[in-house]
Amino acid sequence: MQLSRLYPFHFNSTGVSQLKVKVRVIVTSLTILLLTSCDMTDVHTSSPTSSFPQTDSLVETSDISYDGKYTLTVDEERVCLWNNLTQNPQLPCLTGEARKYIEIVKVAKNNQYFITSNRVSVRLYSIQSGLLVGEWSLPDHIITDIALSKDSDVILLGFRSGKVSVINPFTKVMATYQKHKLDINSVSMSDDGLTAFTGSSDKTAKYWDVITGETIYSFNHMSRVNHVALSADQSIGFSIDGIKDKNIWNLQTGELISELDSHVRFMVFNDSEISADNSLLLTGSPKQTIQLWRLIDGKLIAEWQATHLKKRASVLSVAFKGNSILSITSDGILEEWQLPSPSIINQP
Repeated sequence: MQLSRLYPFHFNSTGVSQLKVKVRVIVTSLTILLLTSCDMTDVHTSSPTSSFPQTDSLVETSDISYDGKYTLTVDEERVCLWNNLTQNPQLPCLTGEARKYIEIVKVAKNNQYFITSNRVSVRLYSIQSGLLVGEWSLPDHIITDIALSKDSDVILLGFRSGKVSVINPFTKVMATYQKHKLDINSVSMSDDGLTAFTGSSDKTAKYWDVITGETIYSFNHMSRVNHVALSADQSIGFSIDGIKDKNIWNLQTGELISELDSHVRFMVFNDSEISADNSLLLTGSPKQTIQLWRLIDGKLIAEWQATHLKKRASVLSVAFKGNSILSITSDGILEEWQLPSPSIINQP
């Protein structure tokens, strides 16, 4: 039986090519239609209410304090703690050996201390005096991320080895646990320093007891977990992997609350913050984008584009500040954005 008798088409090479093109056009059109239908929701956006360059140099890493009062920046020559009210350095900037190789910085939530790390050691400084409070060297471990309790009485270090160290800088007590099988990419800690949330290349995010080191919940992901965040009261956790999973967890029950409502794969966040009332998630990405998500259903509420001076500015840190938010980019620009109204935030 000849194929031409069953199908009244001439399947020459030209016909096949034309058919492939038509199929591609149809598939592309449907994809655009689907993505557009997903994206054409009322996502709030606005221009910044203020924009201030804190340095002319490229900022390598930064951290905005929890209340938005301070920004800690590391550029090519200095580590500077900026007072965001006066837009001047709060303390003399760290230079020379104190600046050398610094790649991680954090400001404590109580605005009393800040920490710097060159990935093999950590230094804790007083914000009031600018003096060095303590230094810890860990030459056998590569530090990948750091978290602080609100009062800085607990320092959490995540390592490339999958281990973590918990340090009390005032009593000098330190404990080390093997929490993951592969490198830890992100760590977060509750305000009281009693629990932690860590994400690893072993495709797990773990919520665990800082005092005993025992795991309370372990969450599996499709790929390496690149970023985690823990609410101040340790009730909600956020974890995102390298491909698809973008999960909000109830850490009292271990159940999934929601997933971020986005079709985008391979999302990357440099920083995130859960609001004080546990209703919103604020994120900053390498693509100069700041986004606000509702935790109960994962809906994207607002999106802002940070100002950039070069081809692309990475959003390094974000923070809530009353009825607004703050962001700082690798261009060294600190910007403030107005939060949308409660009616927009609560809109179904």
